[in-house]
Amino acid sequence: MIKSKSTINNDFLLTQITTNQPLQTTKPTMTRCLLSVAVASSLLLVGCNDDDNEVTVSYDTTVETISAFTTAEIDNGFGLDNTATPDAKCDIKIEKVNYPTVGAAGERTNATAALMLPSGNSADCQGDRPILLYAHGTTTEKDYDFSQVAKPQNPAAAEATLIAANYAAQGYIVVAPNYAGYDDSELDYHPYLVAEQQATDMVDALEGARDIIERQQRVNDTNYTNIDDSGKLFVAGYSQGGHVAMATARLLEQQNEPVTAIAPSSGPYALAAFGDAIFAGNVNVGATRFAPLLAEGMQNKYSDIYNSPSDIFSAQYADTRLPSMKTFGELVSAGELPDNALFQSKPTGNPILDQLPNSSLPFAFLGFASDNYLIKTDFRAAYVGDALQNQDSLIAGTGALPAESPQNPLRKALKDNDLRGYIPKMPTLLCGGNQDPTVYYDINTGSMSAILQQAGAAPTANLNVTVLDVDTRGDRGDVTSIGRAMSNPWMTTTVIDDVQSRFATNLTAIQNQAGPTAVLANYHGGLVSAACTQATREFFNQEFKAS
Repeated sequence: MIKSKSTINNDFLLTQITTNQPLQTTKPTMTRCLLSVAVASSLLLVGCNDDDNEVTVSYDTTVETISAFTTAEIDNGFGLDNTATPDAKCDIKIEKVNYPTVGAAGERTNATAALMLPSGNSADCQGDRPILLYAHGTTTEKDYDFSQVAKPQNPAAAEATLIAANYAAQGYIVVAPNYAGYDDSELDYHPYLVAEQQATDMVDALEGARDIIERQQRVNDTNYTNIDDSGKLFVAGYSQGGHVAMATARLLEQQNEPVTAIAPSSGPYALAAFGDAIFAGNVNVGATRFAPLLAEGMQNKYSDIYNSPSDIFSAQYADTRLPSMKTFGELVSAGELPDNALFQSKPTGNPILDQLPNSSLPFAFLGFASDNYLIKTDFRAAYVGDALQNQDSLIAGTGALPAESPQNPLRKALKDNDLRGYIPKMPTLLCGGNQDPTVYYDINTGSMSAILQQAGAAPTANLNVTVLDVDTRGDRGDVTSIGRAMSNPWMTTTVIDDVQSRFATNLTAIQNQAGPTAVLANYHGGLVSAACTQATREFFNQEFKAS
């Protein structure tokens, strides 16, 4: 049941509350004077100029109460026994914020976010509380909603429940955007891995949540009256969210906004090199989910990726758009996407592609088929031709940075959203697993580690970066401390050993029960995700001072 709904504007908040005037967020003009009934119902049309056919549109910041959970319900009903989730200290209230943001082309739109509030009599659950700004992983489902904690019918439930129990129930205020294009967002696509947009979306959600907290305190909403924003801000995310979290930290730094610590996990930070590796034949698990999201997001940002989706996608898949109200399985069953086949298998008839060496990855063969593959062969050949001529130094083995002058439009876009040039100044944890079949560890986390180690060696550097590989098999499982990281308190504890040990136990259990195929299916989204959540929580608990 909705208990509260409020409309926010920072500049006029106090005046309008005291004078009981309606609150409104005014945004710049956008072209189009005629709006659908659905859009008009969610927008305030301030004015329409008949001469230039422009309207001024306002998206309001609103909040609604979704659910609440006691500590007993969290401990006994969330089903997180194998995730190292600690016992709940706090009850939690789940709210949903609808806030204004922008799309990939800067167009005005809205998005929603979960706002999780700790409550209870413990000192950990009231007073000044830290904020966790959390970025979720990839989803193809439009109705993804992080406010649906412990509601398995929603595709966000598993990740949202894990984060609620590990952070909100431990005393954090959690702000977790669903991103533009999902849930109740009016945007008809998702700006997938468009770093500038995704970071802006995250910051807009944070600002909206802070506005809501202030507003609801002023009207004595009991969900808000016993907590305050302490000023400590932590930023974390997993998979797609790892890339988003790092891009968000970069934006907040540029804005001189204080960030206490960050923990991006298993993210595609080296996006350009990752793309080159995949197009060369090292197809990752999940590629047919990611490619449509990536192509449309980048097309809306740069306008030159393709003239029509049929330029990049095989005819039977060219009309499929993500996110969708169908599950990925339903899309596959309906023939709207292939399950795994990203590229045409050899022989393709293209000499560039047919001369490429076969991948050594044991699962890469799943990404190829003689027919019913997603990416058109001529599009792939053009990409690979440019990758061979203008090599990424990481792929070439000559360095760690992107190609200097890629010519292919998609490669240019991937380079523009590659994060290898970012050196975080706040305490940082990079977490992942070296056998990840979905987001390759060595290309992404490994390259960031190498770059940060080099940067940390400079006399003027003041870095505090820990790189954690949770998978210790095969003499791996490195813990790399850069700059001041060795002095972090958790380095004198067994925390990291505990994370790696639990990961090994869970992996062995899955392998013994269901075999190596199940390990492959659960490695990225289950095993490493749970381990990095544990590591991130412990990393943030070190009482870093706000920077």
